Amino acid sequence: DGHRLLLPAEAAGAPGHRIGDHVHRFEHLEGDAGHGGVKSGAEREGIMEKDINLAIVKAFQKLFDQQKDSKIGVFYTRLEDEDISLEQRVGLANALKAALFLSVHCNSTASSTAAAVLNGTQVLYDEADRSEHSSKQLAEICLREMCSELSSKDMGLLRGDEIYIIRNSKAPVALIETGFMTYHTELEKLNSGDYQKKGAQGIYNSIKRAFE
Repeated sequence: DGHRLLLPAEAAGAPGHRIGDHVHRFEHLEGDAGHGGVKSGAEREGIMEKDINLAIVKAFQKLFDQQKDSKIGVFYTRLEDEDISLEQRVGLANALKAALFLSVHCNSTASSTAAAVLNGTQVLYDEADRSEHSSKQLAEICLREMCSELSSKDMGLLRGDEIYIIRNSKAPVALIETGFMTYHTELEKLNSGDYQKKGAQGIYNSIKRAFE
């Protein structure tokens, strides 16, 4: 149905092409809600990162389905609270030959001093990707569109080569750190439905820009 996790073997025959390839009619991309199941990610004030990530991705799913874009197919790693391995996440993108791989997360800091000041949106990318339509280009688009929709502080790009899904993705990949859960005001925003919808809109805008 295009909206469930496929094992790599199931997805192996699915066509997909990189950003900017307008010859082919149909593109696949992967939407990934970070963490899930027993892997909660960051946790602050009883709020778990996995739930915020999933809420943003599900808001994006609803928005995307309303647009009825027949040229783009989205596969989601999870649409429920379940533990999907890193190997499965990146394996799906690679098996699909996905044009884009977007992973949604929230940021945090272990420093109590930094927690009082660090806020905003940051996007990680694959420094090793030197292709024409690279991970860094995708990350730049995501950062611009997310900050615009969320009215969040631009915390810039960060090399993410040490992160498994970034290092092993064959598709241009961007890992979006939507905001800091350790900054109280931003945590309240991240946990609100309206802000999550704005994040979803930012992701949607990023995808449209990437395929222009």
